Amino acid sequence: MGCRATDSPEAPAASLPSLARALSPPEPPKHVPAGVTLASLAIPDSEMRPPRHVLALSSGGLYGAYSSGFLAGWSDSGTRPEFDVVTGVSTGALIAPLAFLGSEFDDRMQELYTGIRAEDVFKIRAWVTIPFKDAVASSAPLRKLIESQVTPDLMKWVATEHRKGRRLYIGTTNLNTRRLVVWDMGAIACRPCPEGCNLFRDVLLASCSVPGMLPPVPFTVEVDGKTVTELHADGGVSSQIFVPPVVFKASRTGDSRTPGAAGNLYAVVSGKLYPDANPVKQSILPILGATTGTIMYAHCRSELMSLYGQAKLAGLKYHLTALRQDLIVDVDTSLTFKKEVMTRLYAEGVRDGVGGPSWRYDPSDIAAGADVRVK
Repeated sequence: MGCRATDSPEAPAASLPSLARALSPPEPPKHVPAGVTLASLAIPDSEMRPPRHVLALSSGGLYGAYSSGFLAGWSDSGTRPEFDVVTGVSTGALIAPLAFLGSEFDDRMQELYTGIRAEDVFKIRAWVTIPFKDAVASSAPLRKLIESQVTPDLMKWVATEHRKGRRLYIGTTNLNTRRLVVWDMGAIACRPCPEGCNLFRDVLLASCSVPGMLPPVPFTVEVDGKTVTELHADGGVSSQIFVPPVVFKASRTGDSRTPGAAGNLYAVVSGKLYPDANPVKQSILPILGATTGTIMYAHCRSELMSLYGQAKLAGLKYHLTALRQDLIVDVDTSLTFKKEVMTRLYAEGVRDGVGGPSWRYDPSDIAAGADVRVK
């Protein structure tokens, strides 16, 4: 894989056999930022090593405090492995580089997710200007925060691990094509700064840019020899949690008929599997809000089921953790980052991580979530 990959554009009407092939995940064509060639991204001795331990970090906003706490607790348990592949989307994208580099970065994750304030993430624009802007708030504070974390040293560390065959992938949503884009962050880290640093930071910012709340991030890319500008936003819009098909393909080095023969897939969900039940006021905004939340949670559960099936086929043992459903958390929908809430979520993650960790191996409870009523 080069610097990043996108799905190919829609094709005209096709025959039944070709449609059947189209139903399986295609290997996307390689697109790169303008001025960067695929040859320049080729790193000697950087073929992906057979993935034995794959970590996938979901979206979830401030619930990322749970995921960061879980990783810290897992480290404390003494059973956390070195991950061959780490993927992240939205808040998971901010955690992913630190999780990729190892447990020595747990303290930095804790500082980020228990000390963060709303003013560290966004700045609400003047209300009279919002109708003429691309978002309600400016993401300048979040960009500054990302710049403080993605230093030339961090880039060197990621690049070193990439050369060993480990992989770090981040997902964004291309608003032009309405599809997920997977970025090979290790390949980007191998580029010299400031070019490599700026691109790495822009990808992280884009993956966290909730449409409407934060502005999308523009990328100038070369597609079929032409320079175009794409707008990228929160990866969670197109995928709540993901693992690229190339990872499952590379995992099939053992006996794929035996679950777990080739390694492990760890899915860490930032939040609960189901939204909390609350009364909905019978007006348009509350109804739209409840509907959108329902769709996002259902989307996440669907992708977890898909990952389970793909892991089984690849011979990877499936592991899932999420915030326990019965926990009552006072999350402010106004996006006010309350320190006591973030600290509690982090502590819940540590508790789950130290405890074994408390993995789920069977997604049957995800599938059996319908409220069936018979009169």
